[in-house]
Amino acid sequence: MMPLDRMPSVSVGIIVPRGTAYDTHHHWRNSAGVLHASVRFDAGGYSTAHLQGEPAALRELAAALTLAADQAAAGEQAEQPDPTHPAARVVVGS
Repeated sequence: MMPLDRMPSVSVGIIVPRGTAYDTHHHWRNSAGVLHASVRFDAGGYSTAHLQGEPAALRELAAALTLAADQAAAGEQAEQPDPTHPAARVVVGS
């Protein structure tokens, strides 16, 4: 028998469409007095999702999401041909 892992693991993937409405008004202090907040959104159909954590953790997540979006946008731009590059010339006719 495998030993129990003290830290349970979960892998979650959520596709968030453009225009998703986010509910950010939930915040509270835990029993130790540490401030927490959550972001709730509809994940499609009858499903909702919540991201919860301390403000600093949520800011770190926001920074990582912004970086990922910026990298994806830069990659998309890199896929577009540069019309000034010599290899991009198109010869019409013969």
